Parts: sequence; structure tokens; C-alpha cells
Amino acid sequence: MRWKRVAAVAAGLGIASSPFWGPPALRPLRFFAVRRVEVTGARYLDPGVVAEGMGLPRSASIWDDLGAIERRLHNVAGIRSAKVSRRVPGTLRVVVEEEEPVALADGPEGLVAVDAAGEPLPYDLTVAPVDAPIVPRADTALLTALTTMRTTDLGFYAGITGATTRGREVVLELDSGRVRLDLPVEAGVIRQVAAVQRELATSGTAWRELDGRFRGWVVVRRVRPAATSAPAAAPSAPRRAAPERPARPRGGART
Repeated sequence: MRWKRVAAVAAGLGIASSPFWGPPALRPLRFFAVRRVEVTGARYLDPGVVAEGMGLPRSASIWDDLGAIERRLHNVAGIRSAKVSRRVPGTLRVVVEEEEPVALADGPEGLVAVDAAGEPLPYDLTVAPVDAPIVPRADTALLTALTTMRTTDLGFYAGITGATTRGREVVLELDSGRVRLDLPVEAGVIRQVAAVQRELATSGTAWRELDGRFRGWVVVRRVRPAATSAPAAAPSAPRRAAPERPARPRGGART
């Protein structure tokens, strides 16, 4: 039986190498019926959803038109691209690239993942959690800004827990503080703010806000020290508080 199987596979491969009549001649043979679908690259989509999106009939053969299957997969929400290949005798391999979620926005039934265009993605957050900033709505300007941040500095983007817009300004919430930027967000400004954030983290300096709305400058507003009780002192003449001055970080960026 094993030799018969090997012979059938060898014969099938020989016929398949014929560019015109080979695959059509093999499609009716039950030996080459699709019995298994292997899906790779699906992080958020269930592999069963991908397999269903292939639209395979009961009589599907591995010698069917793979291009047609790929085109059907391109119409499945959440799939950016798909590549289908065959493995004799009865397996189809599917490699998918999913649409990357940019944010989590409020939907009719709770949070929903959205792409850069604000389109909802069919990802079940209870099965495959999405680590992305939470936004109040799928605002185009805000999502464009977040996309720019992700492509410019993925580490900085990964630290954003929430984002919103205020007029022509975007406000980012991070675990360590708040960041304010002008819209549209420029990649150079993101790099400057990210560099300042990393310097502050390295030095152990606590901050409450980084303001990148000033060209070439990132203003650091530090955490005010908690008031401590002290013995009463003799009154002294009032002093004028020194204005807050940006400092120059290492690497040439300004703060």
C-alpha cells in the first residue's frame, strides 16, 4: 500500500508538471481531494474563520485554482493579504497577513478593534486580546496620528494606553504621564518626545506631562514634590519664581 501511495504521488506530480492539461486531469481524482487546511499567520482571527473564507466546496481539490481562493480570502474582513499553496496529496496551506489594529474604540457592544481607516475589525477580544490605545471614537485624524507613531517608534506607541483629540491637538495617556502634540503629528516630533521620555526614565525622573507642541522643543513638566510639614520659620521677603526652562537632553534634542 505504501508503494502504491508513493507511485500515485509521483504520477500526480508528473502530470501536474504539465502546464495545460495536468491539473484539470487530476482534479476529479478523490486521492487529491482537500482533506486538510493549514493556516499560519492568524493572531486575531480564528483559523476556522480563515478556512471558511476560502469558500471551498465539498468537491474541492488541491489542484483547484489557488488564485481564486486567494481572491476570496482578500474579501474576508481582517485579512490584508493571503497566499495559498498545495501539498500533495490533500493539504492546502494558507499564510495570511492580518490588518493590524491601531486602536480600540467604543462600539455598540463594547470595545472593538479598528484599523487605520477607522473600520471595525472582526477580532474577538475575549479570545485574542489586542494591545492598542483606547480612543473614545474612530476619529480619522487621531487614528492617522497613532499610525504615524506606530510606524515611527513602536516602543513609544506601545506605551500609549489612551488617546483623544482636543481641537488641533492630540493628548496621549501613558503610564508615566501625559503627552501633548499638535495635529497633524510629525515623525520628527515623535522621535524627539520619545528620546526625552527615555532619558527621563533612565535618570529616574518622574514627570507628569511632555509637551511637544513647540517646534524643536519638548517641555517637561515634572511631578511636584509632596508638601511636608516643617517647623515654622521667620517670614522672609517674597521671591519671584524662576520661569520653567527647557533643558537640552543628550543627543541634541531639546526639552
